[in-house]
Amino acid sequence: MAATDSCNVINPSEPVPTYVRIDSFEFTGGGLTDIKCVTVYYNGDNIGSFDLPAVIPVLTSGSNGTLQVAPGILVNGRNERPAAYPFYKMASMTLPEKPGQIINYVPKTSYYDTVKITKISDFNSGITQFSKHGGTTTIRVVTDPSLVFEGAGSGAVYLTSAADSSIDSTIKSFPIKQGYSFLEFDYKTTTPFAIAIKANLGSLYSSSITYLGGVLPNDKWQKFYLNLSGFTTNYPADSYHFFIKAALQDQTSGVLLIDNIKLVTF
Repeated sequence: MAATDSCNVINPSEPVPTYVRIDSFEFTGGGLTDIKCVTVYYNGDNIGSFDLPAVIPVLTSGSNGTLQVAPGILVNGRNERPAAYPFYKMASMTLPEKPGQIINYVPKTSYYDTVKITKISDFNSGITQFSKHGGTTTIRVVTDPSLVFEGAGSGAVYLTSAADSSIDSTIKSFPIKQGYSFLEFDYKTTTPFAIAIKANLGSLYSSSITYLGGVLPNDKWQKFYLNLSGFTTNYPADSYHFFIKAALQDQTSGVLLIDNIKLVTF
């Protein structure tokens, strides 16, 4: 046997993948998406999960292969817990076989048609839909365009001294079906804040306030996804109240801006 033949047996040639570059998603239906990662499938096989932007190697098999991309989010704001978002549609494309080449792809997604969105407060009416539950100050509506995310208003909590804090509760309670459920909102803040929920278990008893997510300061508008599914499974109830708590940490002042608070379920 020739030496070259022996070498080929030991080191067989490897297939060259086609590369798919995904920088971001295009979202239809309004609102700010914050898709941080994707799970990719080729002809039904899971290739893996990737942080965006990404260049994804795909071992293609002919010109009619199907690439599917599931958009992912940061669950409860935790960078180490990206997960596929159950309410966004998976994007797909026919991927040509082009070994060694990079194909740019902008996947498109939107909410599934069966998704139910319950608006809690968009602050556009000049009403917060929240009432003071504790602390020294409370959430209010601001209309200054430099402070508003979109529309005519946003919610704002001003903390003007180290002793200031606020705990605000939704005036209205909301039913939540069992299964996937997320509380979502857009925010921009110079102070930490937390989101809590309380189950109303009838006229004689309610659960205690349970804090499910904390948010760190961020000087740009971001979207936050709070997974309620575990809580509602453990505490099935007729309805629930939501709470926003803001307090300073090693600061003398701070401002929380929040908008488009909504409940998303199927």
